[in-house]
Amino acid sequence: MTCHRAVITLWSLLATWMCCRTSAQTLTTFSSAALQSKLSEFSSSALGAPSMQSAFDAAVVSSTSSIDGVRAVSTLATGVSTRLTSRSRAARDLQSAARQAYQAGMTRQEETLCCKLDDDDVAFDSRFNTTVSRNNGCDRISATASSNRPMISAAIAAASKANLVDVPELKFQYYGSEEGYATIYPGFNASSCSSYDPRYRPWYVAAAVPAAKDVVIVVDTSGSMGAIIPDDNRRTRLDLAKEAIDSILGILSPEDRVTILPFNTNPDKIEPNVYGNMSCFNTIVGPATPYNIRQLKWLVQELNAGGATNYAPAISKAYQIFSASPALASRDRVILFLSDGDPGDSESEILSKQESAALPFNYRIHVLTYAMGANIEAGRGILTKMANQDYPGVSATKATGEFRLVSDFLNLRPTLTRFYSFFASEDTSSSVIFTQPYYDAFGLGLIMTAAAPVYTTNSDTTQVLRGVVGVDITITDLFADISYFSDDEHQYTFMINRKGAAILHPLLNQPVDISSDPLFQDITLLEVDAQFRTLVYSQMRNGTTGSATINATRFLTIGDSKYEGTVRVSVLSTYYWTPVYGTDFVVCVVLNLESSREVADIGSQNAPSESTVYHRLDLAAPRGRRCDQFGREAVSDVSAVKFSPEAFTDPARYLNVPESTSNVTQMLNYLDGRSVTNRYFKSSVVNLVRLTSKLDKIWDSNFFRKYQQSVVWRYIGAIDGVFRIIPGTQLPTSYDHLSRGWFTRSLNRPGQLTMSPPYLDAFGAGYVVTLSTTIHQSSVRSNPSAVGAVMAMDFAVGFLNEFMISVYGSCANSYRCMLLDSSGYLVFHPSFLSASANPEWVHLGHEEPQVMETLLNTGVLRKKSCVRYDTFSRYSYFRVTMPTGQTEVSSSYPCQDPVAHGTSVNFKVMHIANTNMYLAVVSTSCPYRPRTLSSCPCPVRNGLGQCQTSEILQSCECPCVRGVDYFPCNNSFPGSIAVSDVCPAEIVALPVVPRKPDKVTKLEKCFNGRCSNITSSRTCQATVGCAWCTQDKDDTELSSAYCTTDCACFQGVQGKENPNAACTEANDDNQAHATWNAGYSAAIVVITLIIVFSVIRADKRKRQRRQAQQQARSGGVAASQPRSTPQRASTSNRSTAALVPTPPAPVMDKTAAFGTTSVRRPSAPPDPESIPVTAYRPPSDPSAPPDYNSALTMSTSLNTPAMPPAYPPGHSG
Repeated sequence: MTCHRAVITLWSLLATWMCCRTSAQTLTTFSSAALQSKLSEFSSSALGAPSMQSAFDAAVVSSTSSIDGVRAVSTLATGVSTRLTSRSRAARDLQSAARQAYQAGMTRQEETLCCKLDDDDVAFDSRFNTTVSRNNGCDRISATASSNRPMISAAIAAASKANLVDVPELKFQYYGSEEGYATIYPGFNASSCSSYDPRYRPWYVAAAVPAAKDVVIVVDTSGSMGAIIPDDNRRTRLDLAKEAIDSILGILSPEDRVTILPFNTNPDKIEPNVYGNMSCFNTIVGPATPYNIRQLKWLVQELNAGGATNYAPAISKAYQIFSASPALASRDRVILFLSDGDPGDSESEILSKQESAALPFNYRIHVLTYAMGANIEAGRGILTKMANQDYPGVSATKATGEFRLVSDFLNLRPTLTRFYSFFASEDTSSSVIFTQPYYDAFGLGLIMTAAAPVYTTNSDTTQVLRGVVGVDITITDLFADISYFSDDEHQYTFMINRKGAAILHPLLNQPVDISSDPLFQDITLLEVDAQFRTLVYSQMRNGTTGSATINATRFLTIGDSKYEGTVRVSVLSTYYWTPVYGTDFVVCVVLNLESSREVADIGSQNAPSESTVYHRLDLAAPRGRRCDQFGREAVSDVSAVKFSPEAFTDPARYLNVPESTSNVTQMLNYLDGRSVTNRYFKSSVVNLVRLTSKLDKIWDSNFFRKYQQSVVWRYIGAIDGVFRIIPGTQLPTSYDHLSRGWFTRSLNRPGQLTMSPPYLDAFGAGYVVTLSTTIHQSSVRSNPSAVGAVMAMDFAVGFLNEFMISVYGSCANSYRCMLLDSSGYLVFHPSFLSASANPEWVHLGHEEPQVMETLLNTGVLRKKSCVRYDTFSRYSYFRVTMPTGQTEVSSSYPCQDPVAHGTSVNFKVMHIANTNMYLAVVSTSCPYRPRTLSSCPCPVRNGLGQCQTSEILQSCECPCVRGVDYFPCNNSFPGSIAVSDVCPAEIVALPVVPRKPDKVTKLEKCFNGRCSNITSSRTCQATVGCAWCTQDKDDTELSSAYCTTDCACFQGVQGKENPNAACTEANDDNQAHATWNAGYSAAIVVITLIIVFSVIRADKRKRQRRQAQQQARSGGVAASQPRSTPQRASTSNRSTAALVPTPPAPVMDKTAAFGTTSVRRPSAPPDPESIPVTAYRPPSDPSAPPDYNSALTMSTSLNTPAMPPAYPPGHSG
């Protein structure tokens, strides 16, 4: 360790000396052109984009095509209708099986309880996203189920199995009985044996009573409701009432409308200052949407007992609510009135108030009253008269009502929840209904239930409701053709219902990605043009078929919209729409008319000479070198192929049916030419797979291997859904590259290089940055429609530090050099290299607030916002915009440091041409203290915080999010919000493919950075999987910093592990560090001293030669020249740089590595913190130990001194 510290100290002193003897670079000499050139070269030599573009150019036979909008929309609508019919048939098969079982006189059977399934009988099934028993169904019995219940479980399970064979995309199938039990297939482990009652589920009620209802729930909150329930000692009467109301709310559908009216002495209000925008429920009934139900349930839990029991004002208020609510035809209206005490007002007063309020409705509102407790006396009589509307002297026909005495408080919930049976449907046709989409509890995204009632005929020919069958179907399954129709953001599809609510739209998350009950917003919030309202919207709601051409507004995705916002463009488009037969859905296809669509008609490609590797390495044995890539099985020298849903002729089947060895083998046989049978793919896929397979040779060449020290992944994603990655490894089935930020960021910047802000690699490579660029399928390089694919690579964040220093040497000391993207997020900042630093989504304002304020004041940084209606959120974001005709701006701000107060801090921001990036350079004349004395609030460093200012567009606050006003009673937003830019769907986190330790225990590492052998902090941080360890867990600086794996010292903190890495071998590198080889250290010391001595000696000889030359020219007077001459500095300013003459230009060698030029004869001492550049041929095994006996080579670049080797040879960045 002593030798180790001595080496680091020696290199540090040498670096300081180098900085002093090198002429400082001035701010004005910084030019982004040098960095742009280096990035282009890096993209070419590390990613291979030009090689792939050449392959596309040679293979593509471009042809202009246009989509037939009329045919396309008809095909999509027919496909949806066909799927709905087949799913409806599955529900009818269950219905028929249940009816036949009852008619056969089935008796009580032995139950298989879901809560007691044998663990050996269940296994994880991806199509259900949980562990299930494919062999058996199971039963769930409610606490109030009839003890003499007939069971038909076997019949339901048998019919369900047959359905699943016919339609593999089906999810859970089940039957709920009127006796209070449910049979579910496939069986699954339930946590409770008696908490589930199918009769309280929305799908059950929707099928049993399909008519929509308006409901006012009037609940007594007087003081007596605070009494403890006998034999309970915990819950009060009000607690039980809350549970009952919660259940009532739970069975309502979005077609219903509802409100809560608590009362005691007088009716209570929902206070706006407490419940915000729910105050409209004080006066009207609102739709029972998932959002409103959640809010009302929360309101119910806030009720408290107190006050008297006055019926008259409460029943009068209930009718007033109906008066104020917009009338809707063909629906029942009902008041549920619940009390536990005798009223404080008289019977005559109560009935008089009720009669006056009911008269305007012709007494057609149903009243259901409930008395809690056997001791209620006077209340029992008046509640009966209120239910029957028994008004003295009034003989008009009235709506029927019902009074119920709930003497046992514990029966309150089942009694009230069954109120819907009062409205049992007179229609016993047993038709199948589809519920409104809702969020699946098992995480399958949005689903619908196809439900049908089961009726049997009694001996007197009357129909008796026995129960309801249900079949769950994912929205992705039903509407996959619509969801995955688009291949660019100007041509797409969407779907609404006849009420105008958007079910599917590109600006919304895919149904499979939705993680909570959705808010179905009106389509006019997403299609914002006035012409759309007049020419398209009304026609679609009327259920007609038609088309219209308008100038349409598009909101484009340029990355992650939550952080990076959107871009608004106007596109001449034609809308084609048609209804889906037998449903209230309407499908629309939108086509861009402004440019012809050039498609990649790839000429027939020969079958590959070697077999295609599919990413499911567990299902098809791959060729190539198997290895351990951060704890996951991979192949290092061959890329693996994966497909997005867009690549398949049936996207739903790909997403819903688990892959197997059989179907993977069928796919590979077709792709590799061993079979002509294509059961899965669209026609363009096979040639794209074969064309992109050429990347295997490109990426595995020696030329590209030299970058593997810092490059983690290389990949390509085609518009047609083909994705290829190296090292080849398994990805989640739901991974769709077309929706990822790196893809959309490049898609909308065709022909440019784009970089992402840093993020934590999901596979364990630490913090990485993605660089991406487009591959074009036609000659029109500037048109997004001409993009055929996007290529990208991920590399370590620290690599950018070395990259910039290789271009601008002064970034190592005199300036803070950083990269920011077009939204102002930092792609790199020197602070990212500090211990414990998290570089994810760090905005310029977090690290350089004074720079951000200055740029805002000069208009270079502009603030914008967009709205996500489904989350009631407005997001603020920034755009960097250079003044017209300029590519850079320079400015300054006063230093606020107490010591350096008054000093001006100069900085410069430059756009890097043909990229989404800007280079910012800030003078280090002022101590770096981020967020000090800044007036711009930035409470959260990583990501978004709640906005601190009321008007987010007028403040300098960092990107943030705040709520927007929403009117839940009519599902609308204020006009000022409804004209805002719309945030596209945000990127959702993907499920991580589980590691399989047994698969990798005997495999070599795909890449081993040999972190413990690295002595340079910059080299360490630029190496994938390595960390420069400087602190312990108590934030105490270590006496000696060192390089190790980020499993052992993640983010520079000793003992902290990378959360996404497989860290079982974290100690190996620590041991290597602890057993530092003293001989190796001594060798480096000797080499260093030799270099220093050689350079000093060379400098001395140069000075002697120069003095001799001067003497020869001036006749020997140079030796006595005054101190004030330019050749020598004054005694008051004797800097080394002034004494040493500028060295002559080095002799260049055109062998390029790391994008710099090698130097055969160094003219300056080495910089110990610089990246080496060697013309080295890597060993056949890329993870072989580095050869430190290779000859030392030096390199240089613009404004950069020569550099010694620091990376292991053959692995230079």
